Amino acid sequence: MRTFVLSNRNHKNEQFNNMKNLRLFVWIFIFAVLCNVACDKKDAPSDIPVVSQFVYDGMSMYYLWDEQMKSKKPTALDTDPKKYFGSLLYRLDRDKQWSFITDDVNQLLNDFSGEAARVIGFAPVVVNWVNRQRTYAVVRYVYPNSPAERAGLERGNVIWEINGAPITEQNSILLLESTGDVTFTVFDQKDRWLMDMSINVPTATRTVKVTPGSFVSNPVLFSDIYEIDGKKIGYLFYTAYRGNFNNYLFEVFSEFEEAGVTDLVLDLRYNPGGDVSAAIYLASMIAPKAEVEKRSIFTSMQYNDYVKGTSKFDGNYRLREYRPGFTDPFRANLDLSTVYIIATEFSASASELTTFCLRPFMNVVHIGGNTAGKNTASWTVHAYNDFEGRVQTVFSTSKYTAAEREELKNWAMQPIVAQYTDRGGKSFSATVGLIPDHRFDRLYELIPYDWTPIGDTEDYMFAKAISLITRQPYRAATRSISDRQLIDTELRSRSEEIRRRAVNLDNIPGL
Repeated sequence: MRTFVLSNRNHKNEQFNNMKNLRLFVWIFIFAVLCNVACDKKDAPSDIPVVSQFVYDGMSMYYLWDEQMKSKKPTALDTDPKKYFGSLLYRLDRDKQWSFITDDVNQLLNDFSGEAARVIGFAPVVVNWVNRQRTYAVVRYVYPNSPAERAGLERGNVIWEINGAPITEQNSILLLESTGDVTFTVFDQKDRWLMDMSINVPTATRTVKVTPGSFVSNPVLFSDIYEIDGKKIGYLFYTAYRGNFNNYLFEVFSEFEEAGVTDLVLDLRYNPGGDVSAAIYLASMIAPKAEVEKRSIFTSMQYNDYVKGTSKFDGNYRLREYRPGFTDPFRANLDLSTVYIIATEFSASASELTTFCLRPFMNVVHIGGNTAGKNTASWTVHAYNDFEGRVQTVFSTSKYTAAEREELKNWAMQPIVAQYTDRGGKSFSATVGLIPDHRFDRLYELIPYDWTPIGDTEDYMFAKAISLITRQPYRAATRSISDRQLIDTELRSRSEEIRRRAVNLDNIPGL
Protein backbone atom coordinates (compact mmCIF):
# COMPACT_ATOMS: atom_id res chain seq x y z
CA MET A 1 0.00 0.00 0.00
CA ARG A 2 2.82 2.36 0.85
CA THR A 3 4.52 1.46 -2.32
CA PHE A 4 1.43 2.42 -4.26
CA VAL A 5 1.04 5.74 -2.41
CA LEU A 6 4.69 6.60 -2.98
CA SER A 7 4.43 5.79 -6.68
CA ASN A 8 1.29 7.95 -7.02
CA ARG A 9 2.96 10.84 -5.19
CA ASN A 10 5.98 10.60 -7.50
CA HIS A 11 3.68 10.65 -10.48
CA LYS A 12 1.95 13.81 -9.22
CA ASN A 13 5.30 15.46 -8.61
CA GLU A 14 6.31 14.59 -12.13
CA GLN A 15 3.10 16.09 -13.51
CA PHE A 16 3.64 19.25 -11.47
CA ASN A 17 7.19 19.59 -12.71
CA ASN A 18 6.05 19.09 -16.32
CA MET A 19 3.40 21.80 -15.95
CA LYS A 20 5.94 24.10 -14.38
CA ASN A 21 8.39 23.53 -17.24
CA LEU A 22 5.60 24.06 -19.77
CA ARG A 23 4.63 27.38 -18.22
CA LEU A 24 8.31 28.42 -18.18
CA PHE A 25 8.64 27.49 -21.85
CA VAL A 26 5.51 29.48 -22.73
CA TRP A 27 6.83 32.56 -20.94
CA ILE A 28 10.22 32.22 -22.63
CA PHE A 29 8.48 31.84 -26.00
CA ILE A 30 6.30 34.90 -25.41
CA PHE A 31 9.31 36.93 -24.29
CA ALA A 32 11.28 35.86 -27.37
CA VAL A 33 8.42 36.77 -29.69
CA LEU A 34 7.98 40.18 -28.06
CA CYS A 35 11.70 40.83 -28.22
CA ASN A 36 11.83 39.77 -31.85
CA VAL A 37 8.90 42.00 -32.73
CA ALA A 38 10.55 44.90 -30.93
CA CYS A 39 13.84 44.29 -32.73
CA ASP A 40 12.09 43.95 -36.08
CA LYS A 41 10.13 47.10 -35.40
CA LYS A 42 13.37 48.94 -34.71
CA ASP A 43 14.62 48.28 -38.26
CA ALA A 44 11.24 48.02 -39.98
CA PRO A 45 11.10 49.72 -43.36
CA SER A 46 8.23 51.88 -42.13
CA ASP A 47 10.59 53.48 -39.60
CA ILE A 48 13.33 54.20 -42.14
CA PRO A 49 13.01 57.68 -43.73
CA VAL A 50 11.36 57.16 -47.09
CA VAL A 51 13.78 59.39 -49.02
CA SER A 52 16.85 57.68 -47.58
CA GLN A 53 15.30 54.31 -48.49
CA PHE A 54 14.83 55.60 -52.06
CA VAL A 55 18.48 56.67 -52.09
CA TYR A 56 19.60 53.20 -51.02
CA ASP A 57 17.31 51.37 -53.47
CA GLY A 58 18.34 53.57 -56.40
CA MET A 59 22.04 53.40 -55.67
CA SER A 60 21.87 49.61 -55.17
CA MET A 61 20.32 49.28 -58.62
CA TYR A 62 22.25 51.72 -60.75
CA TYR A 63 25.45 52.98 -59.07
CA LEU A 64 28.61 51.91 -60.88
CA TRP A 65 30.32 50.99 -57.60
CA ASP A 66 27.27 49.18 -56.20
CA GLU A 67 29.19 46.41 -54.41
CA GLN A 68 29.59 48.52 -51.28
CA MET A 69 25.85 49.20 -50.89
CA LYS A 70 25.08 45.98 -48.98
CA SER A 71 26.85 47.17 -45.85
CA LYS A 72 25.32 50.65 -45.91
CA LYS A 73 21.58 50.09 -45.58
CA PRO A 74 19.75 53.07 -44.06
CA THR A 75 18.48 53.11 -40.48
CA ALA A 76 15.92 55.21 -38.65
CA LEU A 77 18.75 57.61 -37.82
CA ASP A 78 19.42 58.50 -41.50
CA THR A 79 17.04 61.44 -41.56
CA ASP A 80 19.20 63.66 -43.79
CA PRO A 81 19.03 62.22 -47.34
CA LYS A 82 21.89 64.36 -48.67
CA LYS A 83 24.21 63.34 -45.86
CA TYR A 84 23.23 59.70 -46.26
CA PHE A 85 23.77 59.90 -50.02
CA GLY A 86 27.26 61.29 -49.45
CA SER A 87 28.09 58.39 -47.13
CA LEU A 88 27.41 55.89 -49.94
CA LEU A 89 29.82 57.32 -52.49
CA TYR A 90 32.91 55.51 -53.66
CA ARG A 91 36.07 57.33 -52.59
CA LEU A 92 37.06 58.44 -56.11
CA ASP A 93 33.54 59.66 -56.76
CA ARG A 94 33.46 61.53 -53.47
CA ASP A 95 36.79 63.19 -54.19
CA LYS A 96 35.81 64.18 -57.74
CA GLN A 97 32.26 65.22 -56.72
CA TRP A 98 30.73 63.52 -59.75
CA SER A 99 27.51 62.09 -58.27
CA PHE A 100 24.97 64.34 -56.56
CA ILE A 101 21.44 64.48 -55.16
CA THR A 102 18.84 67.25 -55.32
CA ASP A 103 15.54 68.11 -53.69
CA ASP A 104 14.43 70.04 -56.82
CA VAL A 105 14.13 67.60 -59.71
CA ASN A 106 12.31 70.11 -61.90
CA GLN A 107 15.16 72.60 -61.60
CA LEU A 108 17.64 69.84 -62.48
CA LEU A 109 15.73 68.91 -65.64
CA ASN A 110 15.39 72.58 -66.59
CA ASP A 111 19.14 73.01 -66.20
CA PHE A 112 19.75 70.07 -68.53
CA SER A 113 17.34 71.48 -71.12
CA GLY A 114 18.76 75.02 -71.01
CA GLU A 115 15.78 76.75 -69.39
CA ALA A 116 16.88 79.36 -66.86
CA ALA A 117 15.21 81.94 -64.62
CA ARG A 118 16.60 85.00 -62.80
CA VAL A 119 19.86 84.72 -64.74
CA ILE A 120 22.26 87.27 -66.24
CA GLY A 121 22.96 85.40 -69.49
CA PHE A 122 26.71 85.35 -69.96
CA ALA A 123 29.48 82.88 -69.15
CA PRO A 124 32.07 84.36 -66.79
CA VAL A 125 35.44 83.08 -65.73
CA VAL A 126 36.32 84.45 -62.30
CA VAL A 127 40.06 84.90 -61.82
CA ASN A 128 42.12 85.49 -58.69
CA TRP A 129 45.21 87.50 -59.67
CA VAL A 130 47.56 86.52 -56.87
CA ASN A 131 50.27 89.08 -57.76
CA ARG A 132 47.76 91.91 -57.45
CA GLN A 133 45.66 90.42 -54.64
CA ARG A 134 42.57 91.13 -56.69
CA THR A 135 39.72 89.09 -58.16
CA TYR A 136 38.11 89.98 -61.47
CA ALA A 137 35.66 88.32 -63.86
CA VAL A 138 35.89 88.10 -67.65
CA VAL A 139 32.94 87.70 -70.01
CA ARG A 140 33.76 84.65 -72.11
CA TYR A 141 30.62 84.88 -74.26
CA VAL A 142 27.11 86.34 -74.10
CA TYR A 143 23.93 84.51 -75.06
CA PRO A 144 21.76 86.24 -77.70
CA ASN A 145 18.53 87.80 -76.37
CA SER A 146 19.77 87.52 -72.79
CA PRO A 147 19.68 90.24 -70.11
CA ALA A 148 23.47 90.57 -70.48
CA GLU A 149 23.24 91.25 -74.21
CA ARG A 150 20.47 93.80 -73.69
CA ALA A 151 22.67 95.56 -71.11
CA GLY A 152 25.54 95.80 -73.62
CA LEU A 153 28.02 93.27 -72.17
CA GLU A 154 30.40 91.71 -74.70
CA ARG A 155 33.06 89.03 -74.87
CA GLY A 156 36.28 90.25 -73.28
CA ASN A 157 34.68 92.79 -70.94
CA VAL A 158 36.30 92.67 -67.50
CA ILE A 159 34.12 93.06 -64.40
CA TRP A 160 35.91 94.89 -61.60
CA GLU A 161 33.14 95.31 -59.02
CA ILE A 162 29.63 94.06 -58.25
CA ASN A 163 27.21 96.63 -56.86
CA GLY A 164 30.15 98.90 -56.05
CA ALA A 165 32.11 96.27 -54.08
CA PRO A 166 35.14 94.12 -55.03
CA ILE A 167 34.34 90.60 -56.22
CA THR A 168 34.38 88.07 -53.39
CA GLU A 169 33.34 84.48 -52.92
CA GLN A 170 30.14 85.73 -51.30
CA ASN A 171 28.94 88.16 -54.00
CA SER A 172 30.29 86.35 -57.08
CA ILE A 173 27.03 84.39 -57.42
CA LEU A 174 25.51 87.65 -58.69
CA LEU A 175 27.53 87.16 -61.87
CA LEU A 176 25.23 84.25 -62.62
CA GLU A 177 21.80 84.95 -61.15
CA SER A 178 19.93 87.36 -58.94
CA THR A 179 16.44 88.19 -57.75
CA GLY A 180 17.01 91.88 -58.47
CA ASP A 181 18.99 94.30 -60.61
CA VAL A 182 22.79 94.01 -60.52
CA THR A 183 25.27 96.77 -61.35
CA PHE A 184 28.70 95.81 -62.66
CA THR A 185 31.74 98.07 -62.82
CA VAL A 186 33.34 97.14 -66.15
CA PHE A 187 36.47 97.98 -68.11
CA ASP A 188 37.73 97.14 -71.58
CA GLN A 189 39.92 94.13 -72.37
CA LYS A 190 42.65 96.44 -73.73
CA ASP A 191 42.93 98.38 -70.47
CA ARG A 192 46.59 98.78 -69.50
CA TRP A 193 45.90 97.39 -65.99
CA LEU A 194 45.84 93.91 -67.52
CA MET A 195 49.36 94.15 -68.94
CA ASP A 196 51.23 96.80 -66.93
CA MET A 197 51.95 95.68 -63.37
CA SER A 198 52.85 99.25 -62.37
CA ILE A 199 49.24 100.38 -62.82
CA ASN A 200 47.20 99.69 -59.70
CA VAL A 201 43.65 100.27 -60.96
CA PRO A 202 41.94 100.17 -64.37
CA THR A 203 42.42 103.35 -66.36
CA ALA A 204 38.78 103.64 -67.49
CA THR A 205 35.67 102.00 -66.06
CA ARG A 206 31.94 102.27 -66.64
CA THR A 207 28.85 100.86 -64.93
CA VAL A 208 26.47 98.38 -66.52
CA LYS A 209 23.10 97.68 -64.94
CA VAL A 210 21.56 94.27 -65.68
CA THR A 211 18.00 93.18 -64.94
CA PRO A 212 17.98 89.35 -64.59
CA GLY A 213 15.36 87.42 -66.49
CA SER A 214 14.28 84.11 -67.97
CA PHE A 215 15.39 82.81 -71.34
CA VAL A 216 16.33 79.58 -73.14
CA SER A 217 20.03 79.37 -74.01
CA ASN A 218 20.71 77.88 -77.44
CA PRO A 219 24.16 76.21 -77.26
CA VAL A 220 24.71 76.51 -81.01
CA LEU A 221 26.08 79.98 -80.42
CA PHE A 222 27.97 80.80 -83.62
CA SER A 223 28.83 79.25 -86.98
CA ASP A 224 30.30 80.49 -90.24
CA ILE A 225 32.08 79.41 -93.41
CA TYR A 226 35.48 80.81 -94.42
CA GLU A 227 37.12 80.52 -97.83
CA ILE A 228 40.88 80.70 -97.29
CA ASP A 229 43.61 79.61 -99.74
CA GLY A 230 41.26 77.37 -101.69
CA LYS A 231 39.80 75.73 -98.57
CA LYS A 232 36.21 76.01 -97.37
CA ILE A 233 36.41 75.92 -93.59
CA GLY A 234 33.31 75.40 -91.49
CA TYR A 235 33.53 76.77 -87.94
CA LEU A 236 31.14 75.95 -85.08
CA PHE A 237 31.28 77.42 -81.58
CA TYR A 238 29.25 75.04 -79.40
CA THR A 239 28.68 75.83 -75.71
CA ALA A 240 26.86 72.78 -74.28
CA TYR A 241 25.58 69.37 -75.33
CA ARG A 242 21.80 69.71 -75.12
CA GLY A 243 19.90 67.03 -76.98
CA ASN A 244 16.77 69.17 -77.33
CA PHE A 245 18.75 71.55 -79.58
CA ASN A 246 20.00 68.91 -82.04
CA ASN A 247 17.96 70.36 -84.91
CA TYR A 248 20.00 73.57 -84.63
CA LEU A 249 23.12 71.46 -85.13
CA PHE A 250 21.48 69.91 -88.17
CA GLU A 251 20.76 73.36 -89.65
CA VAL A 252 24.41 74.36 -89.32
CA PHE A 253 25.77 71.16 -90.84
CA SER A 254 23.23 71.30 -93.65
CA GLU A 255 24.66 74.72 -94.54
CA PHE A 256 28.18 73.30 -94.32
CA GLU A 257 27.28 70.36 -96.53
CA GLU A 258 25.47 72.47 -99.15
CA ALA A 259 28.40 74.91 -99.29
CA GLY A 260 30.88 72.08 -99.89
CA VAL A 261 32.88 72.58 -96.70
CA THR A 262 36.21 70.76 -96.96
CA ASP A 263 37.43 71.20 -93.38
CA LEU A 264 35.78 71.61 -89.99
CA VAL A 265 36.87 73.44 -86.84
CA LEU A 266 34.77 72.47 -83.83
CA ASP A 267 35.30 74.95 -80.99
CA LEU A 268 34.57 73.33 -77.61
CA ARG A 269 36.89 75.52 -75.54
CA TYR A 270 34.19 76.42 -72.99
CA ASN A 271 31.89 73.43 -73.48
CA PRO A 272 31.33 71.56 -70.18
CA GLY A 273 29.58 68.65 -71.91
CA GLY A 274 26.10 67.29 -71.35
CA ASP A 275 23.83 64.84 -73.18
CA VAL A 276 25.13 61.74 -74.92
CA SER A 277 22.32 62.07 -77.48
CA ALA A 278 23.82 65.39 -78.61
CA ALA A 279 27.32 63.92 -78.78
CA ILE A 280 26.18 61.06 -81.00
CA TYR A 281 24.11 63.38 -83.19
CA LEU A 282 27.06 65.73 -83.68
CA ALA A 283 29.52 62.91 -84.35
CA SER A 284 27.13 61.42 -86.92
CA MET A 285 27.56 64.56 -89.05
CA ILE A 286 31.36 64.57 -88.71
CA ALA A 287 32.52 60.94 -88.97
CA PRO A 288 33.14 59.25 -92.35
CA LYS A 289 29.87 58.66 -94.18
CA ALA A 290 30.40 54.89 -94.57
CA GLU A 291 30.74 54.42 -90.80
CA VAL A 292 27.65 56.50 -90.11
CA GLU A 293 25.61 54.73 -92.77
CA LYS A 294 26.24 51.31 -91.20
CA ARG A 295 25.62 52.68 -87.69
CA SER A 296 29.02 51.73 -86.27
CA ILE A 297 29.51 51.64 -82.50
CA PHE A 298 30.64 55.09 -81.37
CA THR A 299 31.08 54.56 -77.62
CA SER A 300 30.45 51.83 -75.05
CA MET A 301 29.27 52.16 -71.46
CA GLN A 302 30.58 49.86 -68.74
CA TYR A 303 27.74 49.38 -66.21
CA ASN A 304 27.39 47.42 -62.98
CA ASP A 305 26.23 43.79 -63.11
CA TYR A 306 22.61 44.59 -62.25
CA VAL A 307 22.20 47.04 -65.14
CA LYS A 308 24.03 44.74 -67.54
CA GLY A 309 21.87 41.79 -66.45
CA THR A 310 18.46 43.45 -66.55
CA SER A 311 18.69 45.83 -69.49
CA LYS A 312 17.94 44.98 -73.08
CA PHE A 313 20.47 47.66 -73.88
CA ASP A 314 23.97 46.31 -74.52
CA GLY A 315 25.75 49.50 -73.50
CA ASN A 316 26.79 50.36 -77.05
CA TYR A 317 25.86 53.74 -78.51
CA ARG A 318 25.92 53.84 -82.28
CA LEU A 319 26.35 56.54 -84.86
CA ARG A 320 23.10 57.70 -86.47
CA GLU A 321 21.08 56.92 -83.33
CA TYR A 322 18.75 59.83 -82.66
CA ARG A 323 15.48 60.63 -80.96
CA PRO A 324 12.13 60.55 -82.73
CA GLY A 325 11.15 64.00 -83.95
CA PHE A 326 14.67 64.96 -85.04
CA THR A 327 16.07 64.88 -88.57
CA ASP A 328 18.35 62.04 -89.60
CA PRO A 329 21.90 63.44 -89.07
CA PHE A 330 23.17 61.33 -91.94
CA ARG A 331 21.51 63.79 -94.33
CA ALA A 332 23.99 66.51 -93.23
CA ASN A 333 27.09 64.33 -92.95
CA LEU A 334 30.29 66.02 -94.19
CA ASP A 335 32.20 62.76 -94.80
CA LEU A 336 35.41 64.11 -93.31
CA SER A 337 38.73 62.34 -92.73
CA THR A 338 40.10 65.02 -90.35
CA VAL A 339 38.47 67.30 -87.78
CA TYR A 340 40.13 70.13 -85.82
CA ILE A 341 38.80 70.40 -82.27
CA ILE A 342 39.58 73.28 -79.92
CA ALA A 343 39.36 72.02 -76.34
CA THR A 344 40.74 73.29 -73.02
CA GLU A 345 40.51 72.65 -69.29
CA PHE A 346 36.95 74.03 -69.51
CA SER A 347 36.01 71.19 -71.91
CA ALA A 348 34.55 68.18 -70.11
CA SER A 349 32.32 65.08 -70.24
CA ALA A 350 30.51 64.94 -73.62
CA SER A 351 33.13 67.27 -75.16
CA GLU A 352 35.78 64.75 -74.21
CA LEU A 353 33.64 61.84 -75.36
CA THR A 354 33.21 63.43 -78.80
CA THR A 355 36.93 64.17 -79.15
CA PHE A 356 38.13 60.80 -77.87
CA CYS A 357 35.57 58.53 -79.53
CA LEU A 358 35.97 60.08 -82.99
CA ARG A 359 39.65 59.10 -83.05
CA PRO A 360 39.14 55.47 -84.17
CA PHE A 361 37.24 56.80 -87.20
CA MET A 362 39.35 59.74 -88.34
CA ASN A 363 42.26 62.07 -87.67
CA VAL A 364 41.34 64.29 -84.71
CA VAL A 365 43.62 67.30 -84.25
CA HIS A 366 43.27 68.66 -80.70
CA ILE A 367 44.24 72.32 -80.25
CA GLY A 368 44.32 73.95 -76.79
CA GLY A 369 45.10 72.30 -73.47
CA ASN A 370 44.44 69.27 -71.30
CA THR A 371 40.73 68.70 -70.89
CA ALA A 372 38.93 68.17 -67.56
CA GLY A 373 39.22 64.37 -67.44
CA LYS A 374 35.58 63.33 -66.98
CA ASN A 375 35.28 59.84 -68.47
CA THR A 376 32.17 58.76 -66.56
CA ALA A 377 28.45 58.85 -67.28
CA SER A 378 25.33 59.31 -65.20
CA TRP A 379 21.57 59.42 -65.49
CA THR A 380 18.80 60.98 -63.46
CA VAL A 381 17.01 58.70 -61.00
CA HIS A 382 13.59 59.38 -59.43
CA ALA A 383 11.65 57.11 -57.10
CA TYR A 384 8.64 56.60 -59.40
CA ASN A 385 8.28 59.38 -62.04
CA ASP A 386 10.07 58.91 -65.38
CA PHE A 387 9.21 62.45 -66.59
CA GLU A 388 8.16 61.22 -70.03
CA GLY A 389 11.18 58.98 -70.47
CA ARG A 390 13.83 61.48 -69.36
CA VAL A 391 14.46 59.80 -65.98
CA GLN A 392 15.08 56.30 -64.66
CA THR A 393 12.80 55.09 -61.88
CA VAL A 394 13.35 52.78 -58.93
CA PHE A 395 9.82 51.40 -58.51
CA SER A 396 6.38 51.96 -60.01
CA THR A 397 3.99 54.52 -58.56
CA SER A 398 1.94 51.74 -56.91
CA LYS A 399 4.90 50.80 -54.72
CA TYR A 400 4.41 53.96 -52.65
CA THR A 401 1.53 55.36 -50.65
CA ALA A 402 0.11 58.78 -51.50
CA ALA A 403 1.96 60.26 -48.52
CA GLU A 404 5.24 58.66 -49.60
CA ARG A 405 4.84 59.90 -53.18
CA GLU A 406 4.29 63.41 -51.86
CA GLU A 407 7.46 63.21 -49.77
CA LEU A 408 9.49 61.81 -52.66
CA LYS A 409 8.18 63.90 -55.55
CA ASN A 410 10.92 66.58 -55.54
CA TRP A 411 13.90 64.31 -54.90
CA ALA A 412 16.24 62.95 -57.58
CA MET A 413 19.78 61.63 -57.86
CA GLN A 414 22.40 61.89 -60.59
CA PRO A 415 24.71 58.97 -59.73
CA ILE A 416 27.63 57.76 -61.80
CA VAL A 417 26.36 54.64 -63.55
CA ALA A 418 29.06 53.95 -66.14
CA GLN A 419 32.51 54.60 -67.48
CA TYR A 420 32.74 55.09 -71.23
CA THR A 421 35.25 53.84 -73.77
CA ASP A 422 35.72 54.23 -77.50
CA ARG A 423 34.49 51.51 -79.84
CA GLY A 424 37.67 49.51 -79.27
CA GLY A 425 37.31 49.48 -75.49
CA LYS A 426 40.00 52.11 -74.86
CA SER A 427 39.64 54.87 -72.26
CA PHE A 428 41.70 57.87 -71.18
CA SER A 429 41.41 57.26 -67.43
CA ALA A 430 45.19 56.96 -67.12
CA THR A 431 45.79 60.56 -68.22
CA VAL A 432 44.68 63.86 -66.72
CA GLY A 433 42.14 64.57 -69.44
CA LEU A 434 42.86 64.51 -73.14
CA ILE A 435 46.31 65.77 -74.14
CA PRO A 436 46.41 68.28 -77.01
CA ASP A 437 48.40 67.92 -80.21
CA HIS A 438 49.05 71.67 -80.24
CA ARG A 439 49.24 73.20 -76.78
CA PHE A 440 48.61 76.77 -75.68
CA ASP A 441 49.24 78.27 -72.26
CA ARG A 442 46.08 77.96 -70.14
CA LEU A 443 46.64 81.51 -68.87
CA TYR A 444 45.50 82.92 -72.22
CA GLU A 445 41.95 81.96 -71.30
CA LEU A 446 42.20 83.79 -67.96
CA ILE A 447 43.41 87.18 -69.17
CA PRO A 448 41.55 88.63 -72.18
CA TYR A 449 44.01 91.20 -73.54
CA ASP A 450 44.52 89.30 -76.82
CA TRP A 451 41.02 87.89 -77.14
CA THR A 452 39.05 88.47 -80.33
CA PRO A 453 35.32 87.99 -81.04
CA ILE A 454 34.06 84.42 -81.38
CA GLY A 455 34.78 83.22 -84.92
CA ASP A 456 37.42 85.85 -85.68
CA THR A 457 40.19 84.34 -87.78
CA GLU A 458 42.76 86.16 -85.62
CA ASP A 459 41.69 84.24 -82.52
CA TYR A 460 44.86 82.52 -81.38
CA MET A 461 43.47 78.96 -81.39
CA PHE A 462 41.23 79.29 -84.44
CA ALA A 463 44.19 80.83 -86.29
CA LYS A 464 46.25 77.76 -85.41
CA ALA A 465 43.61 75.49 -86.93
CA ILE A 466 43.53 77.63 -90.09
CA SER A 467 47.32 77.45 -90.30
CA LEU A 468 47.24 73.64 -90.08
CA ILE A 469 44.47 73.40 -92.70
CA THR A 470 46.04 75.80 -95.20
CA ARG A 471 49.65 74.93 -94.35
CA GLN A 472 50.41 78.63 -94.08
CA PRO A 473 52.48 80.23 -91.28
CA TYR A 474 50.77 80.82 -87.97
CA ARG A 475 50.44 84.58 -87.49
CA ALA A 476 48.25 85.19 -84.44
CA ALA A 477 49.92 87.49 -81.91
CA THR A 478 49.93 86.64 -78.22
CA ARG A 479 51.82 88.42 -75.47
CA SER A 480 53.97 86.79 -72.82
CA ILE A 481 51.95 86.35 -69.63
CA SER A 482 53.95 83.65 -67.90
CA ASP A 483 54.71 85.96 -64.98
CA ARG A 484 51.01 86.31 -64.11
CA GLN A 485 49.88 84.25 -61.14
CA LEU A 486 46.30 83.65 -62.24
CA ILE A 487 43.94 81.15 -60.62
CA ASP A 488 40.55 80.11 -61.97
CA THR A 489 38.23 80.26 -58.94
CA GLU A 490 35.99 77.66 -60.67
CA LEU A 491 32.77 79.59 -60.24
CA ARG A 492 30.28 77.75 -62.47
CA SER A 493 26.62 78.20 -63.18
CA ARG A 494 24.41 75.40 -61.94
CA SER A 495 23.79 74.27 -65.52
CA GLU A 496 27.51 74.25 -66.36
CA GLU A 497 28.44 72.42 -63.17
CA ILE A 498 26.02 69.51 -63.64
CA ARG A 499 27.23 69.02 -67.21
CA ARG A 500 30.89 69.02 -66.21
CA ARG A 501 30.46 66.22 -63.70
CA ALA A 502 29.66 63.43 -66.16
CA VAL A 503 28.10 62.61 -69.53
CA ASN A 504 24.33 62.63 -69.13
CA LEU A 505 22.78 59.43 -70.51
CA ASP A 506 19.55 61.04 -71.64
CA ASN A 507 18.31 58.57 -74.26
CA ILE A 508 18.64 55.06 -72.84
CA PRO A 509 15.69 52.65 -72.98
CA GLY A 510 13.84 51.67 -69.81
CA LEU A 511 15.43 48.98 -67.67
